[in-house]
Amino acid sequence: MHSYEFTTTAQRETYRPFVRGVAATMAAYLASPTLVHPLELVTAEACANVVRHAYPEGQTGPLRVRLRVTPRVGVEISVTDWGRGCAACPLPPGGLAGPELPDVPEGATSGRGLRIIACLCDAVTGETGPDGNTLHLQLAIPEEQWRTSNLTITETSLSRR
Repeated sequence: MHSYEFTTTAQRETYRPFVRGVAATMAAYLASPTLVHPLELVTAEACANVVRHAYPEGQTGPLRVRLRVTPRVGVEISVTDWGRGCAACPLPPGGLAGPELPDVPEGATSGRGLRIIACLCDAVTGETGPDGNTLHLQLAIPEEQWRTSNLTITETSLSRR
C-alpha cells in the first residue's frame, strides 16, 4: 500500500490544478490514462463541495486529500475540510449508494456532486469530528487494470505538501 497527502487552500482558482496533481499520482499506477478519469472526477467533485460549502462565503480554509493506493486492489480517497460541515446534505449512517440519493430538483444549481460520487464509488462514507469533516471514497480497481511493470514510484517523489 502507498499513502500520499496533498494540501491546499479551498479556493475556486486553485482546486482544479490541485486535483490534477492528485490524479497524476493515481495515473502512475494504472495501465490506461482513461482509468484515471473516474478517480479524478470523484476527487474534483468532493473538492468542489469543500470549496463551495465548507467555509462561509468569501472565506477560505484548508483542504486535504489523502490517497491510499493498494495496487491490484483499489484506491481510497479521503477529502477533509475544517469548515462548517454540510448540515444540508448529511450522509446516511451506512454511507451512500447511487439509488439511495433523492432526485435533484429540476432547475437546481447544486446537488449533483454527491450523486456523481455515489454512482462512481464502491463506498462513500463521511465523518465529522475534531480532525475535520471527511468524505471517504473507496473504489475497487480490477487487477488487470493496474500497471504490470515494477512500480518505481516513491512516496516522497509524488507527495505534495
